[in-house]
Amino acid sequence: MTELTARELLVMLYETALDSVDGCFLVNQWCRENEPVLSRQRAFTHCVAIGKAAAPMLQGALSSLSSLKSSLLISPQSKITRSLKKNKDVLCLSASHPIPDETSLDAGKALIQFLMAREKNDKVLFLISGGASSLVEVLVDGIDLEQLQKINRYLLASGKDIHQINAWRQQFSAIKGGGLLNWLRCTENTQLLLSDVKDDKTEFIGSGLLVKSNIHLEPDEYLSNFLVSSGTDECQAHEADVETFIIGNINLAKQAVSAAARAENLNSFVYNEFLEGDVHQLAKKLFSQLVKAEPGVHIWGGEPTVRLPEKPGIGGRNQTLALAFAQYIGDIPNLHLLSAGTDGVDGNSNCAGAVVSMFTSQKAKKMGFDIEEELTKANAGVLLMATDDLVNAVSNTNVMDIVIAYKSH
Repeated sequence: MTELTARELLVMLYETALDSVDGCFLVNQWCRENEPVLSRQRAFTHCVAIGKAAAPMLQGALSSLSSLKSSLLISPQSKITRSLKKNKDVLCLSASHPIPDETSLDAGKALIQFLMAREKNDKVLFLISGGASSLVEVLVDGIDLEQLQKINRYLLASGKDIHQINAWRQQFSAIKGGGLLNWLRCTENTQLLLSDVKDDKTEFIGSGLLVKSNIHLEPDEYLSNFLVSSGTDECQAHEADVETFIIGNINLAKQAVSAAARAENLNSFVYNEFLEGDVHQLAKKLFSQLVKAEPGVHIWGGEPTVRLPEKPGIGGRNQTLALAFAQYIGDIPNLHLLSAGTDGVDGNSNCAGAVVSMFTSQKAKKMGFDIEEELTKANAGVLLMATDDLVNAVSNTNVMDIVIAYKSH
């Protein structure tokens, strides 16, 4: 291993993960691999890019496909580059995340208009990543924006997994769960997906704009009240030809981390187990595994959940997981753990996650923090900022969360 500190090693491995699933790189790669078909039979004429990673994905398409006449980008404002804004053939719309607002509804109208303007023989390329659920919306009758925002705030604080969250979102949307199929006018459509859901279920990536969903909804009295008032049933989308490709996911990122660890002459252990459920229980489980594990780099992926109090502090599920894990480390000197979102954002903070060690809890206690109290308040970000354990990242992707632990000899 080169002369890296444990923290430097973990941050380097995390950045390697981000590079491996970079949206621009993956779209470029797909276009190169399919160049013979694209040049002869499927020269895309238009492109729609939606999601937190949509801007880099669109940049990859624009640099690879000379046939594109016009494109629509719907993305967080912070992700839209100057070059995309200056491109006269690209309509750039910024919208709200993680709670939809008027800009999300405006984006929904623009999306419908863009698709309705297409001719039958046009060929549309859709680039979709996580985040589309909030960024673009067309409401069903009986639901207004204020109700939609209440629904989304409730879902994000509920502790439900992403499948149930997106399944419930689909009930109040005219375009989710395959609803967007109703507005397709082209005979040939292709979507490239950057997966941010368990098992890469296409009906839940971006809430499945172009994929019908038939998931069983778990009972929820609060949400059912809105469902009754909306009077909506399953989306009655017509059949449309949409070819789907998943170009990136958390497994690709995990394998890249493993290869980078081996390049540092370290043992590498990739776990197939999907990290989900309550972050506090998960932290205890991971610690129990690592105490008994062999030295080396240990890699997991997933999307755990955290239940938020009525007035949460600063942080997100990755910072909460890291801080909860730090409680168990005690004075074990050879154990370090990084937990971070691949989208570069964790909860309501401006960072991706954190790296913790035995020094985290030691420094926190010296500063007068009560770790358990901060966890209860969902305020892990403030504590970890004070202990200088936060991780920042510039990300062009979104494939859920990654957890990387380093156990030295």
